[in-house]
Amino acid sequence: MSVPTQFGPPTNLFAWFKNLLNNNIGIHTFAGVPVDGTAGTYARFVGPGGVIINTLTGVWYVNVGTLASPTYQAQGGAVAGLGGLGSVSNAKMTYSFATDGGAIGPITPTNSPTIPANAIILGGTIDITTQLTSGGAATIALGLGVGAQVASLKAATAVASWTVGQLVMIPIFTAASYVKVAADTRLTLTVAAFALTAGRFDVNVAYIQGNAA
Repeated sequence: MSVPTQFGPPTNLFAWFKNLLNNNIGIHTFAGVPVDGTAGTYARFVGPGGVIINTLTGVWYVNVGTLASPTYQAQGGAVAGLGGLGSVSNAKMTYSFATDGGAIGPITPTNSPTIPANAIILGGTIDITTQLTSGGAATIALGLGVGAQVASLKAATAVASWTVGQLVMIPIFTAASYVKVAADTRLTLTVAAFALTAGRFDVNVAYIQGNAA
């Protein structure tokens, strides 16, 4: 079966599938969030552009790294909660020094969802899996984008406090601490004073969709 020329090369379905196979591009499944790196999920099996579907959440991840050392980027924005009126959604960001670096200034991790404007963040957690370190007394803030809400989820805090375990956020499921998102934006961290040299953590925030003022 031939493919119309406006779709571009290759010119038949066999050649199209062969091209995908030769580049290790396909759709795969995995029960969880795929892990980056040379020892990560399906390393040396999923090439750049390859897709992994998390069978637990339905979120799609695309390898934007290499065949030998994949970097998986979540697609479709924030992870949605159960549908229906009054549902609470969850957004997960993963920061990895190996993938995102640790330069002074704002960092938008590769795996960082977009939270919609007027969403109301109720609370969440910072789950540190590899202690954060730096060349000196660095501070780290967590927030939304690079504007006024850059430290809205966690004020600038000494790197020494970013140890393995749970770190509390500003919104703690009380009306006084809720954070309303000003514009469509991704979760970010901001490093000050000294660059980071190691670390990895996940951020999970629970939110509901509010309305514009």
